[in-house]
Amino acid sequence: MYSIVIPCRNGADTLARQLDALLGQRCTTTIEIVVADNGSTDDTAELVRRYRDRDARVRLVDAGAQPGINHARNVGVRASHGSVVLLCDADDVVRPGWLDAHVRAFEAGADCTGGPLVRTLPDGTIVGRADAVSTVHNFHPWPPGANCGFRRSVFDRIGGFDETLRGGGDETDFFWRAAEAGHPTTAAPGALVEYRLRDDLRSVARQFFGYGRGMVRLFLRHRARGMPRSIGWELPVVIVVAVAGLVASGTRSARRRRSVERLASRAGRLTESLRSRTWYL
Repeated sequence: MYSIVIPCRNGADTLARQLDALLGQRCTTTIEIVVADNGSTDDTAELVRRYRDRDARVRLVDAGAQPGINHARNVGVRASHGSVVLLCDADDVVRPGWLDAHVRAFEAGADCTGGPLVRTLPDGTIVGRADAVSTVHNFHPWPPGANCGFRRSVFDRIGGFDETLRGGGDETDFFWRAAEAGHPTTAAPGALVEYRLRDDLRSVARQFFGYGRGMVRLFLRHRARGMPRSIGWELPVVIVVAVAGLVASGTRSARRRRSVERLASRAGRLTESLRSRTWYL
């Protein structure tokens, strides 16, 4: 069995699209869908119960003991029954063939997998794509948390997701620890997910500021294992290009969004570097 775990907090407005897409996947593999409700205050639980009443493959588990996506992931995985776990998010939509692409990778011997993200605005406009796996200076590759999978035995061996990590680096740490234990991530390029971007640029800035801080925290945890330091020699170039993008682009253009992402991420790195008295820019 394959268990699909969805960490969710206040996802009533978006979760139905994801559940429909998952239940519509064509694959001979037996699945269950576990929604780990991380303290929702909207109608998320009632929505999942309605789906559960229609399809016994859908389950709801209470992951509200403490806030945080890694807590919800851990609760969902530990409540699951599959020998392989796939993760996706409540506000995205898996494309047809998503499940089958992950299954093929595991049947070929993968221990951990990652799929690409089609970066999509709320109105459906596609503004780019994120790779199935990413790297930092040739360190361990890792997948996006919104489109990844692992064998349950790997999860149990390394102790699950670190619940102290929030806002950035939360899934990366898990897959780096898995790689260090001998379980690297394999790309499943056919496992596409429509990754729904935030529409408000202030929200985008907060999100990527957190990602930047998360990279510094990852460095502090993994530098002894070989994660190289980012000394920031390219920082002036990044700032100039990003500022130019802000000046030259329209208020809702993809270039402006990317510029906000880059500037916010570097600001997050600088903030966390100063706070932790390290240097990762």
